[in-house]
Amino acid sequence: MTRSSDATRKSLLEAARAEFAAQGLAGARVDRIADRAGINKERIYRYFGGKDGLFDAVMAAALQDFAEVVALPAHGGDIGEYVGRLYDHHQRHPEMVRLLLWEGLDDRGPTEGHAEHYRRRKEALAAGLGRAADAEVGRVMLTLCGLANWPNSVPQVARMLLGDEAPDTPDGRARMRAFLVSFARAAVERDTAEGDIAVPDGREGGSSQEVDRQAVNGLTDGGVDTAADDLRRALAEADAARDRLISAMRAEHDGGRGTSANRLARKVDGLMSRPLVLRALAGGDHVEQGVEDGA
Repeated sequence: MTRSSDATRKSLLEAARAEFAAQGLAGARVDRIADRAGINKERIYRYFGGKDGLFDAVMAAALQDFAEVVALPAHGGDIGEYVGRLYDHHQRHPEMVRLLLWEGLDDRGPTEGHAEHYRRRKEALAAGLGRAADAEVGRVMLTLCGLANWPNSVPQVARMLLGDEAPDTPDGRARMRAFLVSFARAAVERDTAEGDIAVPDGREGGSSQEVDRQAVNGLTDGGVDTAADDLRRALAEADAARDRLISAMRAEHDGGRGTSANRLARKVDGLMSRPLVLRALAGGDHVEQGVEDGA
């Protein structure tokens, strides 16, 4: 291919990248791409065979640029910094995420080159983690990509959740990046502790990874304990409320009002069955067994 042809192809790819990112494959127009590039649209068909071929070429070029800039860590490397670089890249090139989202919406299936790109990325991550390139590594890669990409994919959600600290400003982006780096380190290190993914510590001392792990564990480990404590308190409050209800029914039944058992049963319908109302009024034991809790 001549230098002139290379320049023409490059101009078309740049124009098409912007058009596809904004409109998707279905909404993109060859005329607009040619006009943006300042080149006759006939060249699109000559070099790429049509709009579909041009889209595939745009994706291939974008993935190649990405692979050259955002290298995966070597064995024992810093997974957190990899996520940070991934976040940085998509901040600088937001069209990359848009292209991937459009590709997913069109559901065209991956090209051979696209599939090969992710196969190599998965193998590189597996080497960095010191294990086979199996489905578990694939899940790790999906999760790490999601961490880095989602704030850039849905900026409106980030603004609603983070307010003034949304990654719309240099300070907001720095805070977001620092959190993602720490979270990624701790998440992978936590898997190490549980025996799933082995990630050697490639940095001196590993103290910052320990801090990162503690930060994430503080967000996650207490979940079950907190929920269990909440349930215990709720059950204790339910027991106390049940005792008050039984006392009130006995007082109303045995007192001056003399309310019948049937009427009391209707009043507490859905909370206590009629046989258990009768047992409560008779002073029977284990009435708590019958307070209806959905069974």
